[in-house]
Amino acid sequence: MREDIDTPPQRETETQEGSLFAWPRFELDYTVEPYDDAPDLYTFYPHDASDEEIITQWISADEEAIVDVTAVR
Repeated sequence: MREDIDTPPQRETETQEGSLFAWPRFELDYTVEPYDDAPDLYTFYPHDASDEEIITQWISADEEAIVDVTAVR
């Protein structure tokens, strides 16, 4: 039994490929819609998406919800 149960086990990226623990890898582009009276809105979409694909393959988030992935790993 692990003694330090509050800390998740570390997994090497190389051993994660193809496993349930693998981080997905893909390129995203984004646009920023600035607002004076609200947080800016970031919209992310696949880098290689066509104009038609972007219509259904996007997600938006307020600036306050955006974090650096290296800060939460």
